[in-house]
Amino acid sequence: MSSMIKNIKQSTLGVTTLVTLTTLFNVNVLAQTPAAPQELTAALDTLMPGAKPTSIEETPMPGIFEVSYGSTIFYFNKDASMMLRGDIIDVKNKVNLTEKKRGAARGKLLNSMDESQMIIYPAKNEIAKVTVFTDIDCPYCVKLHREMKDYNNEGITIRYMSYPRAGLGSRSYQKAVNVWCSDDRNKALTDAKEGKPIPEKNCKNPVAKQFQLGQALGVQGTPAMFLEDGTSLPGYVPAKRLANAIKNK
Repeated sequence: MSSMIKNIKQSTLGVTTLVTLTTLFNVNVLAQTPAAPQELTAALDTLMPGAKPTSIEETPMPGIFEVSYGSTIFYFNKDASMMLRGDIIDVKNKVNLTEKKRGAARGKLLNSMDESQMIIYPAKNEIAKVTVFTDIDCPYCVKLHREMKDYNNEGITIRYMSYPRAGLGSRSYQKAVNVWCSDDRNKALTDAKEGKPIPEKNCKNPVAKQFQLGQALGVQGTPAMFLEDGTSLPGYVPAKRLANAIKNK
């Protein structure tokens, strides 16, 4: 049992981060946990103390329960003596039920974020908002940004959040802070992505929180795009292809 607890704790590092971030961003993303087997909830309290599940639901597989912590999902039997890792697929309907649930949780969190804490390039005839985790020094992030007019012309509003891949305290992190603390953030971000020097500044900023949020959402590289329903689109996606993906949802 001790080895199981160790493995679960290693697998749930993002749970604590996500719960903490909802407090930092003042977001009520965690819902009241519905009724669940008492022995399961008791076991979860021991395995992951201090982390309250978003929901506990019985899956289409009898005796197996889905335990959600935001967009992090685990599967347990009734007394949590067994745990499954992976996705549940509805083979008949060709639907990844686990990813669908993850997406819903990601979408709820991202769309509850205060837009005053983002750098936004709005579309006049908006069809959708796409949240992009970006790194100033990332080549494909630069490519995406240079095509901003194309995205806006397709009706796509880009909402930027910072994700300095080198980590907190890195040079990329400081560049993101410099941009945020500039008088004109949109212009400063464009200049920074073109390699122009931005004056060193420090002020209250959301860069560290956004980086942590990206980690909790599973961002592994940049750019990382998220649609409003929480669908994850890792990597650079051209404007027309992105618009088609949105329209075909």
